[in-house]
Amino acid sequence: MILSKDKNKIVIQNEHDFSIMQILECGQVFSFQKIDENTCYVVSMDKFAKITFDDCITTIYSKNLDYFYNYFDLNTDYEKIKEKILNKYKDFSVYFLNGNAIRILHQDALQTIISFIVSANNNIKRIKKILNNLCRDYGVVLEKDIFSFPNLEQLSKITVEDFTRLGAGYRAKYLYESIKKLQTEEYDINYLNSLTTIQLKEKLLSLDGVGPKVADCILFFGFNRKDVFPVDTWIRKAYRLFSNEKKNDKQISSYFVNMFGDVSGYAQQYIFNYMITKDKTTK
Repeated sequence: MILSKDKNKIVIQNEHDFSIMQILECGQVFSFQKIDENTCYVVSMDKFAKITFDDCITTIYSKNLDYFYNYFDLNTDYEKIKEKILNKYKDFSVYFLNGNAIRILHQDALQTIISFIVSANNNIKRIKKILNNLCRDYGVVLEKDIFSFPNLEQLSKITVEDFTRLGAGYRAKYLYESIKKLQTEEYDINYLNSLTTIQLKEKLLSLDGVGPKVADCILFFGFNRKDVFPVDTWIRKAYRLFSNEKKNDKQISSYFVNMFGDVSGYAQQYIFNYMITKDKTTK
């Protein structure tokens, strides 16, 4: 992957290592919009990036280029991560299919918590609609028709009825109660960041609307904890390709964490993406 950066843009060459749509559509983020076949935008709290792309070059435009350089994890060598995964499971190559150019975003923890509470038992289209409504009604204007993700102060003013109006359904109460907790010292984001992965997962599980899978997603995508392995329907199906033993979700997660260690989260994303895209390739 070849990178260049100036005061106006980041230019990335070699889509084999960086595919913006693979990154955005692999289930790790919801606050993005594809404008046309070659343009999308991403919102991370009060920061916005416009991204243009084709088969060879991706260009990121933003007033906050340093932020998005880190956001897209451009300092990390993903070939070394793939090598490490292959060293732990030599037959893993097939799981890079359709997802070889995925990178794990460095997302804001608060935005990730709220987004994944909304995501529970939900579909992508509806998740994005709820979050877009939230940003439109309670964020601030960043560009024409583009709004920031609300900060904690802005979120604290939203009632259960408001969340229901936004389309959150039964999650409205979960969001309201979790936001109340996030305003306390016990759930301060800086404090949460200081905890071990096990301690942090316990705290996340005490938030309303956060179960084990959502907690693991928040740990990985919002707190950059790589020693987790979220389990959903697709991962349960994938587990059968690794083992014939019957295990529950917690045991499946432990099975993969024991196998992949500190690259577990990356392995999960490659496996998940393989499972949701493999039929498109094998037809």
